[in-house]
Amino acid sequence: MDIDLSQPFELAEDVFWVGYYVPNDPFQCHVYLIRNGEESILIDPGSMITFPVVLEKIFKLTTLRNIKYIIMHHQDPDITGCYHTLESLFPKNQQRFIVTHWRTKVLLKHYMWKTPFYLIDKQDWKLKAGDRELEFIFTPYAHFPGAFCTFDKKTKVLFSSDIFGAISDKFFLFAVDDEEYYKGVELFHKHYMPSRHILNYALDRITEKNPEVIAPQHGSIIKKDMIDRVVKRLRDLDCGLYLLDEKVSDIGLLQKLDEKLKTLFKKILSSSEFADILRFLFLTLKEEIPVERIVVVSERLKNGKFLKIEITEDSINEKTLKELNLSELEKGEGFSWEEALETDKKIGRLIFIFKNKELSQFEREFLRLLIKHVKYPLAASFERKITFELLEEEKELLLKKAITDPLTKLYNRNYLFSYLEEMIPKSKEHGFPISLAVIDIDFFKRINDTYGHLIGDCVLKELSSILSHSFRANDCVARYGGEEFVVVMPFSTLHDACKKLEKVREQIKEHVFCKSENRSLKVTVSVGVTEYRDSMSIEEFIKRADENLYEAKRSGRDRVICK
Repeated sequence: MDIDLSQPFELAEDVFWVGYYVPNDPFQCHVYLIRNGEESILIDPGSMITFPVVLEKIFKLTTLRNIKYIIMHHQDPDITGCYHTLESLFPKNQQRFIVTHWRTKVLLKHYMWKTPFYLIDKQDWKLKAGDRELEFIFTPYAHFPGAFCTFDKKTKVLFSSDIFGAISDKFFLFAVDDEEYYKGVELFHKHYMPSRHILNYALDRITEKNPEVIAPQHGSIIKKDMIDRVVKRLRDLDCGLYLLDEKVSDIGLLQKLDEKLKTLFKKILSSSEFADILRFLFLTLKEEIPVERIVVVSERLKNGKFLKIEITEDSINEKTLKELNLSELEKGEGFSWEEALETDKKIGRLIFIFKNKELSQFEREFLRLLIKHVKYPLAASFERKITFELLEEEKELLLKKAITDPLTKLYNRNYLFSYLEEMIPKSKEHGFPISLAVIDIDFFKRINDTYGHLIGDCVLKELSSILSHSFRANDCVARYGGEEFVVVMPFSTLHDACKKLEKVREQIKEHVFCKSENRSLKVTVSVGVTEYRDSMSIEEFIKRADENLYEAKRSGRDRVICK
């Protein structure tokens, strides 16, 4: 089945995959939308990496105003990374909820979002959204203490969070009876599920629902005919972060290690801060071995820098370095042990520095086994930490891409509507005027036909520059489509807006566009301006300005009509 991944895909009635395939990423993340009128449901909104595409797909199905519930199955950045930005785009003064478990809320509250929580454990593990009912399935420790799945009773689609995820270099939107697919699923569960017993408990709860489709956050969507086969492969899987070393026969050592690992991995699975995890590892190790420091350093990041985190008994020290010299770690005269941190690639180094020059045989074995079991989850946690660091730098750029027209760098049509949805209620509440202008380039087709589309694009870009420099910072200047632009001017009466647009029209008329030795191109614009009136919808507001624009066209172009 050929699937256009650039478009939303309908899994069942009004249930859509709205995710984004990230090229060359073995750890794909999915976002889903249940279109349900004014009580639509967004499931695991995703990271800033996927956010621009996800937002575009959502707009093809519904509006942000209609999304009332945002389900977050856990707190990791691949689910939550975009929400600060998404929350800022939602229309204000409208009720919506983050749907999650109380254990997840304990971590999510630190983001200081404004959206209130709907706690499933306090609501009988159900959500009634209009005529649609969702049930929530508690699957603790798969992969963290508050893990749960979501079941849509209407379509029998089950959203399984991390369960049925996969790590694979080959992307399958839908699961296939293929050994490479199964290997990806098994690799994921070996690393992320704490034990076979915990995984089987979750599988029992899921299969009780007899789902028609399983839609995981990672990996591939599983249709009905594949579910039993995938479940069977997972039931006997030797997964578990507590697997012990087959070469060690010291029962005392193994028992102590098992106790430490259970405590340590509960911390790893429940904590969202890598430095806290590293600190807990330091304290756990210090109970058995005289550790002085733990240092983690990243490989060179995309921004060309290195991230270094150093834990001692008294401090946690994080630094971003332009250059990294490991000799500067000052290992001193004690014993040191270094390991590579790797997921699907090497992401950094883990260095233990001890006070003693030598460790006993027991200490060495304990250290070796501990590192063996914590290395991958530490690497995964460190990778999330790195992702957060990079996302902070990329957040503004990605947000700008999501709301900006790529050619003109003005706001796009989607942002224009979001801006009006926020500004019009404010104008009503506080009593200030809003005016709106629609601007169209006269005879633009003639420019393209005469000079070619490259010159046409040049005209659009230069005109956009004039517009963006002509209006105030709190005005919204957007490309509405083709050669048409819209300017929203809060705090401007119709009279003031008309005077402003007349000056802009004259400025455009005098400007020489795309100047060259052989060409001196001038253009004119026609403009329609109106002021918002009570009870107008956004569409009526724009339509009224558009009608004035067409009157300007009919009456000879190169003029501003205001009504």
